Amino acid sequence: MKNELLLKSLQVFFVRGFGAAAGFFLTLTVTNIGSTHDAGLFLFCFALISVFATLLTFGAPQALIRIVGANHGNWSVINYQFSIIIKIVFVSCCLLWVLFYFFNREAALFLLNNPLLADLLPLAGLAVLLFAFVQIFASALQGKQYSVLASMVQNVIMPACFIVFLVAIFLLGYEVKAIHFLIIYIASLFVALCVGVCFWLKDSNSYISYQVGFPAELRSSLYPLCIVSVMTLSVQWAGQFATARYLDTSEIAFFASAQRTALLASFVLIAVNLVVAPKFARAFAGGDYSDVNRLSLLSSRLMVVMASPILLFMFIFPDFLMGLFGEQYVIAAPLLQIMAVGQFINVITGSVGYLLTMTNHEKDFRNVVLFSGPLAIILAFVLTKEFGVIGAAYATAIALATQNLLAVAMVKKRLGFNTLNIFRKIV
Repeated sequence: MKNELLLKSLQVFFVRGFGAAAGFFLTLTVTNIGSTHDAGLFLFCFALISVFATLLTFGAPQALIRIVGANHGNWSVINYQFSIIIKIVFVSCCLLWVLFYFFNREAALFLLNNPLLADLLPLAGLAVLLFAFVQIFASALQGKQYSVLASMVQNVIMPACFIVFLVAIFLLGYEVKAIHFLIIYIASLFVALCVGVCFWLKDSNSYISYQVGFPAELRSSLYPLCIVSVMTLSVQWAGQFATARYLDTSEIAFFASAQRTALLASFVLIAVNLVVAPKFARAFAGGDYSDVNRLSLLSSRLMVVMASPILLFMFIFPDFLMGLFGEQYVIAAPLLQIMAVGQFINVITGSVGYLLTMTNHEKDFRNVVLFSGPLAIILAFVLTKEFGVIGAAYATAIALATQNLLAVAMVKKRLGFNTLNIFRKIV
């Protein structure tokens, strides 16, 4: 098991690393080609799309990993629940698009207090639908333990296509504005979605079911996971919404660039989780609790070893990294250091979220994020209003650390081991 986990994790690590690098270069390309104003508008739309797409999947991606992983071979259950999720998400995203299309002016003033966002919102609504479906199909593939393919669909194809399309347009001599960034983003999401759909339906066992109903098992799983998604989003993106409310578009760009750079380290955690999450579900479903502990220990050690050098580099050389976005972005170096500390705590705590959600303890993780989510929102808006962009960075780091440390305590309570102790013995 150890060698298999290491091999698969390394495979996904390199693929995910390429995806993280592509995501970093996406931001880098946007900030270097566009003005800070256009970059700020697009990066806020980027956050907005991520938030609404995650909200409107109602926790389905994590549920799908467990459904496909735990019902291995039982395709009637998998296809039925997968199809229900597809229908719910499609209808919800279409309703949001209608709202963004017909009430774009009012929504722009509410979200950013900036009428320039209004022209982008109809396109953002379409991007939400595509982004949500990309996450769903990637999670379904992950549940089948196609970790590398899932990572390609989820995090590699879109940024790679975006960079190629954007550089091509720029070299042709066209002036690129925020709306052009968004159009290119939509085209890139469409490519990623097509790949995900093709590989899911390539399996002869996969099909879209037209049965009606909403099974109690799926409903009871989605309810806590939906709350988890909302609160986790609060921790991740509250700082960006606070900067959008109180600061100008240039400072939004500074904060977003620093945050996305700090998130480079989390690709290690995500890469390992792509491999171990369905294994957690299968081991727990089979009653092999020592195997859950063993998987957690191995994955935690991998995360610490692989992420520490990246985070150390961020903390020591923040000026160099932020300077890559443009000379004016060097001012955001302290933001990167603060958020890198938060990401370090995120990594060393291990796969606490997946440990709880893959072992039928979604409600416990829900309780954790019901505390950390509101805390993130309060800290973000209070500290950003009082201290500006540096306050937003502190709020993001504190909320992320709090969420993960509370989850560590919950794992200890429910599963009997401490994920922070990477030197523990397993009997």
